[in-house]
Amino acid sequence: MQPRLALYVTPMCGYCHYVMSIIQELSLDVEIHNIMADRNQLQELFKARNRTTVPVLKITSNDDVQWMPESRVIVQYLQGMKADL
Repeated sequence: MQPRLALYVTPMCGYCHYVMSIIQELSLDVEIHNIMADRNQLQELFKARNRTTVPVLKITSNDDVQWMPESRVIVQYLQGMKADL
């Protein structure tokens, strides 16, 4: 079973746009959460990481939740995931 993915972003973040372009290029199903437009998502990110820097990929698999920061790491993960499909 594939994990559920959610990317936390802001509209002015160049690194976020980079990750989103890779998601589109790879045709992956990833929820996009704009933390500037949705206060609940902002609070969830802060509660999980004690900071609100983006991009951050939330990976949910069964009862396990991981938070992955850093655009390069996120892109490597997504590319590897696509290769495994």
